[in-house]
Amino acid sequence: MNVPGFMTAGHIKYKGVNVMKNKKKTAGILLLTCILGAVLIFVPKYIFTAVKTSMDTYSNKKEALKEDHWIYNDSGRKFVYHDGVVIKSTWREVDGTRYYFDDEGYVKTGWVTDKGKRYYLKENGTSASGWVQTEGESWYFLDENGVPKTGWVKNDEKWYYLKDDGTMSTGWIDVDGKSYYLQEDGSMASGWAERDGNRYYLDSSGTLSTGWKEIEDAWYYFRDEDGAMMIGWITSDGTSFFLDSDGKMVTNAWEEKDGKKYYLGEDGKPQTGWVTVDDKRYYLNEDGTLAGKGWVKDNGKWYYLKSDGTAKTGWLQIGKDWYYLNKDGSMATGWITVDGKAYFLKDNGVWDSKAAAKTAAAGSGPMVALTFDDGPGQYTERILDTLQANGAKATFFMLGKNVPNYPDAVKKMDRMGCELANHTYDHVSLSSLDASGVQDEVNSTNSNIADIVGHGATLVRPPYGAYNSTTKANVGLPMVLWSVDTLDWKTRDAQSTYDAVMAAQDGDVILMHDIHGPTADAVDMIVPALKAKGFQMVTVSELAAAKGITLDGGIAYGAIR
Repeated sequence: MNVPGFMTAGHIKYKGVNVMKNKKKTAGILLLTCILGAVLIFVPKYIFTAVKTSMDTYSNKKEALKEDHWIYNDSGRKFVYHDGVVIKSTWREVDGTRYYFDDEGYVKTGWVTDKGKRYYLKENGTSASGWVQTEGESWYFLDENGVPKTGWVKNDEKWYYLKDDGTMSTGWIDVDGKSYYLQEDGSMASGWAERDGNRYYLDSSGTLSTGWKEIEDAWYYFRDEDGAMMIGWITSDGTSFFLDSDGKMVTNAWEEKDGKKYYLGEDGKPQTGWVTVDDKRYYLNEDGTLAGKGWVKDNGKWYYLKSDGTAKTGWLQIGKDWYYLNKDGSMATGWITVDGKAYFLKDNGVWDSKAAAKTAAAGSGPMVALTFDDGPGQYTERILDTLQANGAKATFFMLGKNVPNYPDAVKKMDRMGCELANHTYDHVSLSSLDASGVQDEVNSTNSNIADIVGHGATLVRPPYGAYNSTTKANVGLPMVLWSVDTLDWKTRDAQSTYDAVMAAQDGDVILMHDIHGPTADAVDMIVPALKAKGFQMVTVSELAAAKGITLDGGIAYGAIR
């Protein structure tokens, strides 16, 4: 039963009206009214703010366009002045930085050519400086303005060379007539380098060496025309040298050339004359070649060479003739003693077997050797006359510088059988000289003597009696000192000199000087007095022969008994 005013299933009605349905409509209208009101309140305010912001932005941009400014787009960037003018085709400084603008006004990057000069600009348009490598992999060195440098450039203590187009050089280059080698990084090389199979040497300045160069205590020779290292035989300033396979100059060694042997000395030059190698003496001709078998003459003396070029010593038989060669290889002449026996050798070196009875013998009376230093001089011939008048001989130790001034005295000594000996060229102390100095002093004196009589000295007396190991190794002759020093050079008194000599004993070597007048006066008394006492006055070599003593080169002797 339906009762008015009461709810039936799903609906509520009051006085015929559906109350629930009307309430929903009213709520929806209220919600819509609220939303619409909010929109009407807030949207106009937002629109106003947005419009104002947009208008302000536009106004700011408009104001900005009235100042200098940059413009950016896909083509790059431009700089526009406030009046709308665009910078084109020129350099211009903007905010303290220098740029180059192309003909469209864009900032350039990379290479730029302006007024004949090239510049390199970074990606931001600023000038590059120092080393840069372009896309073509070439290196350039730019100054502070970005201009590529050319020629030599020093960077980080290394030198580089840049070609005319600014690119860095590598490998061999020629600059101002000189060759240089640049490494892969472009830096100038020094030291050894190779090219086309040849070796080269660059000094600390990078310059290619030519001519002689000392490297690590060895000498090398680099060809003048191109600097290539030489090997084998070369000629420099008219002298031959030999360079081994490493290019080093060979010294103190034998080398062959065209089938002939040469000995290269300490200076690398082929030696001439006598050389001692491994305790053997060899003779080299004037052209440096090793002399062959046979006789050679050097400094007035004769030598006989074996087939290997070494000097023969001892007895030598050629055909029926016998010769005797001293320990230095020189041919002996006059009286010699070998194994206790006396032999006489003619001036041509041939043994005279019939002359044996002529030699002084130890049993025929006491012997002394009168010796005179520092001549020849103005009193030498007077002394020779006194000796000759009494059948006496003496040994004269001559200064080479004096010999040419008294040729007649030197010839007379030789004719009389006196012994011609060497007292150096100018009385220098041999112990103060090196090997070549010793040789020069002795050889120059021997040459002067040989120029007059055809042979050199047989003995040498070192001035002051001074010698050392260098002297002994290079003097080449027996060194004779003395056992009686008359001090005639100091006293200049004939009686004092006479008294000193008259105290002499058998085998004494007596020292005097033939350049002093009082000594000549003393000799006038000494020689007859010694003869009266039974003394034989013989040469030093004769005294040694009589005593059975062999005088060897480089050995010093005093009294000979």
